[in-house]
Amino acid sequence: MKPRVIEQDRYELKIEFHEEDHGFCNLLRQTLLEEPAVEFTGYNIDPPLLASPVVTVRTKKSSRRQASVVLREALEKMLARTEEFRKDVNQAVSDYSVD
Repeated sequence: MKPRVIEQDRYELKIEFHEEDHGFCNLLRQTLLEEPAVEFTGYNIDPPLLASPVVTVRTKKSSRRQASVVLREALEKMLARTEEFRKDVNQAVSDYSVD
């Protein structure tokens, strides 16, 4: 994954994620939507299956939260959840006994 900022100001960020797909983008979008400061988020892959996705994040001006900060926090939240999930799977595998 090689992110590339396409447009950025305080409240809006468009960033391309080279070699990513719908799986990553949907997870990122869902995580961003958990943040009350987010006014809009979505992604576009044009043309489908050939291009890299471009994710857009726009925060509410009333929140005074920078789009880049909200994106960074969402990525950190995704990483923490992935680590927790990894631990849960490892525990489940360890607990399972084959007789």
